[in-house]
Amino acid sequence: MAYASGRSASTPSEITEGGVRYLAVPVGAPARGTALTRVLARKGSPGWLVAPPSIKEWRFAGITEQAGASVLYGPWTPGRPLASILELPAKEILPFFVRLAVTLQLLKERLVPLFPLQTDAVLFCDDGSVLFLPPEVMGELRELRTFASNQDSFESINNPDIRGEDRVSFSLGAMLYRKLVGAFPFGGESPEELHEQMRKLEILAPEEIVPGIPHELSRVIMAALGRSRRGFPTLEEWIEALQAREMDGALGGLRASSGVAATPEAEARRRGGQVRFRRRVFWEKNWRTALIIAAAVVIAAAGLGSVLKGALAPRVTRGFAPQKVVETFYSSMNKLDTMTIQACVVGGAGRAEVNEVTNLYVISRVSMGYEGRSSIIAADDWDKAGRPPIPPGRTLYGVTGLSIVQQKPEPSPVFLVSYDKWTPIPATEESGSNRPAGPRYEGHAIIDRVSLRKDRGDWVIDTIDRMRAAPLPLK
Repeated sequence: MAYASGRSASTPSEITEGGVRYLAVPVGAPARGTALTRVLARKGSPGWLVAPPSIKEWRFAGITEQAGASVLYGPWTPGRPLASILELPAKEILPFFVRLAVTLQLLKERLVPLFPLQTDAVLFCDDGSVLFLPPEVMGELRELRTFASNQDSFESINNPDIRGEDRVSFSLGAMLYRKLVGAFPFGGESPEELHEQMRKLEILAPEEIVPGIPHELSRVIMAALGRSRRGFPTLEEWIEALQAREMDGALGGLRASSGVAATPEAEARRRGGQVRFRRRVFWEKNWRTALIIAAAVVIAAAGLGSVLKGALAPRVTRGFAPQKVVETFYSSMNKLDTMTIQACVVGGAGRAEVNEVTNLYVISRVSMGYEGRSSIIAADDWDKAGRPPIPPGRTLYGVTGLSIVQQKPEPSPVFLVSYDKWTPIPATEESGSNRPAGPRYEGHAIIDRVSLRKDRGDWVIDTIDRMRAAPLPLK
């Protein structure tokens, strides 16, 4: 057999034998042993060649080896894979998506169980039909490939928590989101991270990122991605939305997206959604540990004296000038010094920072108990050391580049505080992926406006106004 040229190794291609043309699907490295047995066991499972109102079964005829790779081959069916259709301009993909929805609806009506879509397993044939390569065989082939190899073609468009028509609807929404916005709505370095985003990540509607996207299409896409109370759209609803009279003209004038939301407000919501997602996943992974150590901290604190005695004891910041109190508040983050950071504030001021330091102190104590070292590296120590790579299994927290400028003097002192803050984010799981894990921390350039007053004779921070928080690039 011989290959036709010009095809990606990951998509269906053409091979010939004795002058006969066949459609071929690469398996990858030569399939032998158990892997070959599993693929061959599914070889006779049907796919479907759909040309409404006709549906015909399509099966692979055999397996061969070419150029050091195993190849499945079956009846020749010229066409373009869905993966290449997604590279067309937005206006040009509409007819193909209508064909896809119509053929899937016909399969549903003929009681063919709907299966997960895969962009290199759907062909738009030259004669107007649509070929769905055998789903069971394609499932076995996916098992032979890495997560990275399957990510764009399958993982990013299939929600593992739903089935049937809802899952197909999700796939249509994910593919159109990627086409219109320029990126898939959900991403990740592992299946676990990707699936958690599908379940929990707050995303912006396409129309909020790219002006001109019709509202109705944007609404249907968000519903398909599970971000609507109306439930997943049916295939009939998809067909109606894609065939709407105004759709063609509207998509024809779209400009390429930079990935940034159309308005500052929407972009701020997008970034906020990502931060909330990371925090939620982080605490879902660590709440048991935090709870155990928090209880231990409470018990230990009880041994230091009564609550009344603690309340009446002098602050550790007794006698500090206002600027020294501000400096101590921010530098205490690097030390995870819960007592000192609490002594610097009063009322609700800095509550988020105090809670953050307390929680990270708990996690640090746990890792000390289990591993003999803290999993959290102080940002100022890391900065003084020349910012070396963070070792696997460890993360970063604290403040660098602290600058304090007085804006108003006593008796109502106000300071403008500029600094870079580094905070942990959930670790990236490497299971099922050959990609390296990303950094376990993120940085923001922050400017705070800090006001102080006297309390029990001591200067304390009573207001922190966040003026700016911009993401820092990570090397």
